[in-house]
Amino acid sequence: MKIGFIGAGRVGSAAAYTILLLLNPDELALVDIAEDLAKGEALDLTHAAHALGKSVEVAGGSDYELLEGSDLIIVSAGAARKPGMSRLDLLQKNAGIMKSIAERLKPVLGEAPIMVVTNPVDLTTYILWRNLGIPRNRIMGMGGVLDTARLRSLRKGEGGGIVLGEHGDGMFVLGADRSLEEKVRAAAMEVIRRKGATVYGPAASIYKLAKAILTDSREVLPVSAILDGEYGLRNIAIGVPARLGRSGIIEIIELEEARERLLESARKLRERLREIGY
Repeated sequence: MKIGFIGAGRVGSAAAYTILLLLNPDELALVDIAEDLAKGEALDLTHAAHALGKSVEVAGGSDYELLEGSDLIIVSAGAARKPGMSRLDLLQKNAGIMKSIAERLKPVLGEAPIMVVTNPVDLTTYILWRNLGIPRNRIMGMGGVLDTARLRSLRKGEGGGIVLGEHGDGMFVLGADRSLEEKVRAAAMEVIRRKGATVYGPAASIYKLAKAILTDSREVLPVSAILDGEYGLRNIAIGVPARLGRSGIIEIIELEEARERLLESARKLRERLREIGY
């Protein structure tokens, strides 16, 4: 089992360590425009593997050929969100980064599914998909798993509930008290204000999705998926429940009670896509 990472910053490296610790991969490959960073993280992860008694081959660098043969590729490269910024504020810069990644990734991608973490994740997922030209089931954005974890932390782990829609201001709570929505929306910025970035929550959420894909679990989890008629939406990525397996998204689950709010959330995302020519 080989997992590739595009982006070896705080989130990418923390996710790589979490996967190393809990998923027992055979190979990890970290690619970053900052070559020394990627090589340094790879070396550090190699030492961690030996400390844990694990036999894992870890490579790092700036060459996308390192990703060849991956069973899953996780994209976290991009500009980071800073205090006072919304995820959508990042769009213009990170849209350009997604285009560049697509150009370099195409020759080595193979059949690997892709998980996008870069914010604003619904939009970057769509942009990367458009530029790669791959089947829509092979790409998804990580957002809903993390938002749902934040919801459950506010509820002290009691009860269910799921967060769908845009990973941002357009998110909404389904199956739980909606009075918590504003607190869920504000949760990430509270972390960013205090420590500069969200790291462990995203890393754990990446692991949870990676596990579902790589073990072919068929688990239903909230991801940003490219829709083609589901919920009456097309040519947009937005957070919906989806069944995941080795090929990526196996099935998008349609919940009638989520339809109206998904349409509302999608309108805002469409406006931003139009602003940059999509």
